[in-house]
Amino acid sequence: MGLLRENYDVLIMGGGLSGLTLALQLKQKESNLQIAVVEKAKYPVPEAAHKVGESSVEIGSHYFQDILKLKPLLDQELPKLGLRFFYTHEGNHDLSKRVELGPSDFLFVKSYQIDRGRFENALVKQCIAQGISFWEGSRVQELELGNCDHQVKILRDQQAYLFKVKWLVDASGRRSLLKQKLGLSKPTKHDVNAAWFRIGCEINIDDWSSNPEWRNRNKHSRRISTNHLMGKGYWVWLIPLASGSTSIGIVADAKLHPYDEINTFPKAQAWLKKHEPQCASAVAENLEAFQDFLALKYFSHSSRKIYSEEGWYLTGDAGLFLDPLYSPGSDFIGMSNTCITDLITRSCSGEKLVTRVQEYERIIRTIFAGFLLIYENQYPVMGSAKAMSLKIVWDFVMYWGGIALIYFGGKLCDPEFMNAARTHLNQFFVLNVKIQKLLLKWSSQERENYENSGVFLDYSKLEFLRTLNKDLLRQKTDSELLEQLSSNANLAQEIYNEILWKAKDEMPELKEVQNCHPPQTAHLQSCFAPLFQ
Repeated sequence: MGLLRENYDVLIMGGGLSGLTLALQLKQKESNLQIAVVEKAKYPVPEAAHKVGESSVEIGSHYFQDILKLKPLLDQELPKLGLRFFYTHEGNHDLSKRVELGPSDFLFVKSYQIDRGRFENALVKQCIAQGISFWEGSRVQELELGNCDHQVKILRDQQAYLFKVKWLVDASGRRSLLKQKLGLSKPTKHDVNAAWFRIGCEINIDDWSSNPEWRNRNKHSRRISTNHLMGKGYWVWLIPLASGSTSIGIVADAKLHPYDEINTFPKAQAWLKKHEPQCASAVAENLEAFQDFLALKYFSHSSRKIYSEEGWYLTGDAGLFLDPLYSPGSDFIGMSNTCITDLITRSCSGEKLVTRVQEYERIIRTIFAGFLLIYENQYPVMGSAKAMSLKIVWDFVMYWGGIALIYFGGKLCDPEFMNAARTHLNQFFVLNVKIQKLLLKWSSQERENYENSGVFLDYSKLEFLRTLNKDLLRQKTDSELLEQLSSNANLAQEIYNEILWKAKDEMPELKEVQNCHPPQTAHLQSCFAPLFQ
């Protein structure tokens, strides 16, 4: 058969979460665009046993719900009761005796546990309904890049097609077709590995203890939280899915928990039995419902370039990936897709984009670099209930108080605003560098304190966190938004001073704490008092 020719305005290579949502966003903004999505898999894909990345947080949820208007689809998923963390205690045989950090009730901004198979199947239907061409079961064979004049050879059912397009987007995940072709691969120093699997039944951690006080101290079931079982150098996730399955994953620092200890299902089971025996027992009791297993080595990665003035772009895992701890994957999909959509729609109207492409690249890279500090070399902190709990609350302040506020305000693609906000964001960045170093030192000195057995740190009762979360939903003028960023940066300074003071008694020899003074605020007291009594 001869080579058949296809002409589109936009070709998106990859029909997963990032590619499908970008196609919908582009169509929403520029309805006349002729868009094709090429995907190697056949749809529909299985529910549950499909892809990792089920937990969404505020930016990603806002992108799906409010920007893409996908609330009817999200209503079929599970609401998420925040992020919840349990710290090591005497071999981890009784969850009720572990220090628990989490919300007893929902905060203001909705987030979701998303069954990726179910969600992406629905996204494909939406794309087709909106006139987007979906080429399933298709493989990219060759790429030839030009200046907004790209050619891509596709093979489907033994038939070859030549696509000629103005804009080309790589959403192919870790295969990252453009990154491979152009030699753009750039490693990070974050050496962490993961293994995960799905069990086709509900695993409810509320059932792991018969203690009635512990079982009832949350207003809603802990099951619908993204639950994290924490230990030095590792964490284990448990995520419920609306299909009835449970996603379980191990994420571990390679220096403390080598990859070859978790890279097969039997090894992962043995590892869980050693470090998280209650989780191992729950898995063992439901082996007949086992669905799938995957493992990934050295998953964090970057790229030398993600946007080009010649009309090609990388998004999702094809470009940058941090770490799954705070579920930032859908956040970066939302931010990157928003930048790409803005660039393509501006190009449609004839705008010259060289400067804007460079600015958006700088913005996304700066956000990535700032967030990488939260994860890189920080896994040892996970063994410390005090240091890690303070770190988590600090990281929320950084996230809700900074970039989430900007994204909710619709200002990510406003270079003038981003330049005006730079002073406040730099203040966040400098404080973040200091606090991450301090918490790492603190965690190396802390010893497990059995007097803290069963302590509940309810961060949903922290007034400053409630305010930061609620403020994401409040519409603001540019001047009000800048004022809010300034106020949030000052709040971060106050939280930093409080953490420094709490560290003083336990690390008096550290240079960072020797000259600190009593803080003028007590933001953390209501939540963290039980740990410091």
